[in-house]
Amino acid sequence: MKYFKVFVSSFLIIMLSALIGYLLLNTFISNNSTQGNKLNENMNKKESTRVALDIVAIGDSLTEGVGDSTKRGGYVPLVAEQLRSNPMVSSVETQNYGHAGDTTKQLLALLEEEETVQSALSQADIITLTIGGNDIVNNLDKVGLNGSLKDFESTIQSYEKNVNIIFSTLKELNSEAIIYIYGLYNPYHYYFNEFSQLQKVFDTWNSRTKQLAEDTENVNFVEIDSRFNPAEFSSEPENSSETVEDVSELEDENHPYLYKEDLFHPNDRGYQIMADTLYDLMETDLKNQTIK
Repeated sequence: MKYFKVFVSSFLIIMLSALIGYLLLNTFISNNSTQGNKLNENMNKKESTRVALDIVAIGDSLTEGVGDSTKRGGYVPLVAEQLRSNPMVSSVETQNYGHAGDTTKQLLALLEEEETVQSALSQADIITLTIGGNDIVNNLDKVGLNGSLKDFESTIQSYEKNVNIIFSTLKELNSEAIIYIYGLYNPYHYYFNEFSQLQKVFDTWNSRTKQLAEDTENVNFVEIDSRFNPAEFSSEPENSSETVEDVSELEDENHPYLYKEDLFHPNDRGYQIMADTLYDLMETDLKNQTIK
């Protein structure tokens, strides 16, 4: 009888220990499972907040990438690389429809006539745009570097009208895309900073473009003139002359950010400046969830 009681007691102790062990193990597994589910939920949530970006670039030679030694398309692949390293971005695809020589009028024709471009723009998350440089150069060919702001006013007004139509056309194709339009940099300032009226033309041109952007939903202005022509460039370069009229005579005084073959288009460093400036704006928009 004594041994039986001991046996029963031992059996009950073993069973109770097993039950406690089971309950503890079950609780541990349940907690781990809950934590695992929460971890998976957090990972899925984090992944879902990352955005896949489809970028379509349109415009003139600065979008095509004239002066880019890599021949990859100027600022476009550079800003794409920066975006791919951003933790808020899952992937980036780009399409570049830049065409050297295009004016605002020619860009409008492209948007109205090319179905391939229309299709690409309709699916874009981001549209980047460089335009206006050829409009202003065509005017310069008529009046020269000494032209006053008054000599450019009709060209500026025509440009404004065309850009408004460009914005409207883009909105009709894609009302959700974020548009980034570059301002112009003055490629002559480094060599001809004594022509103050010319800088006023570029400043006015850019201020009008900025205002157009501010007046249009989901359009951002990308200012680059101050990056291409910082304050230290305002002093006259050595050997500069007011009598110089042809930039081909200035080949030994290369602007650090301009393509040495024409002293007009960006070189690799110039395109990196364009990409960096654009990326800074895009990064802010990603943080503010303007880009989704």
